[in-house]
Amino acid sequence: MKRVSLYIVLLIMLGKISGASAQTDDITQFQWLIGKWKGTQGDGVFFENWSKVNDYTLEGTGFHVVKSDTLFRESLQLHKVGKFWIYIATIENSYPVLFTLIDAFDNTWIFANYEHDFPQRIVYTKRDDGKLYVKVEGETEGVQMKEEYLLEKY
Repeated sequence: MKRVSLYIVLLIMLGKISGASAQTDDITQFQWLIGKWKGTQGDGVFFENWSKVNDYTLEGTGFHVVKSDTLFRESLQLHKVGKFWIYIATIENSYPVLFTLIDAFDNTWIFANYEHDFPQRIVYTKRDDGKLYVKVEGETEGVQMKEEYLLEKY
């Protein structure tokens, strides 16, 4: 737990340097995420489910199902720490990975952790048609990679 606390402090410092202007006090910017989302991903379906815990926290889960097998599952959290919004992803049996909000514009929110192996950036966009576009991107061993998801509420 000390490791996670130290990491939060480091991300806050990164946010002060690179994206303090992206921070807002209000969770209402994220309220539209609340609910159940799904979309086709490869030969399976990807899901994200979000709920509001309080005025400073949304919790979610993300998982990828192919036929009846769950290939990938993660716990998600969007949490305000001080004046900074932190996106926390925890894949089963691993430590949480924290990303700080570095930019927000035109219904797009960009979270970054440039010290993480992959992804280094997570981008959420609320499209005009009500769909959720998620892009995870970064560099692995010198190669730029990205994964994209288009989800809709169900």
